[in-house]
Amino acid sequence: MKLSKNNAIALLVDIHQNTEEYAEATVKTILEDKDYDGLIYPPNTGFTDDEKAELNKLRNNEHLKSALGKILADNSANVVFSLFNIIDGTTDPKALSEQWSGVKLVDNDAEDGAEPFGDMLHDGFLETYWAWQGIKEQEN
Repeated sequence: MKLSKNNAIALLVDIHQNTEEYAEATVKTILEDKDYDGLIYPPNTGFTDDEKAELNKLRNNEHLKSALGKILADNSANVVFSLFNIIDGTTDPKALSEQWSGVKLVDNDAEDGAEPFGDMLHDGFLETYWAWQGIKEQEN
């Protein structure tokens, strides 16, 4: 049984929401809080004093907030899109040492007769952005 349309859309819309919220939170951390210790990726490093000094030069304004938010959200979305391409079987993992057997996302306790989502999560990810925007507008 494949992933149902209902669960796939819920998953993809939630990822859009998280992408936006995490980007906004990171921008706030950088521009308003000037607290770089919580930015922990990659996990084996932190910011040097020189890097922190350069980040501290960034001024908090709406245009910079918007630009940084878009950059961070785009980066996150590209990672998710690439992951879905691997799950969809349209590309192989880069660290593959033998033939890629693929993976599946399936519903837990799938209901009989649930409408299937389709074959490609990476396509659905881009398409559900507008569903996320609609939900956001309803909340505001």
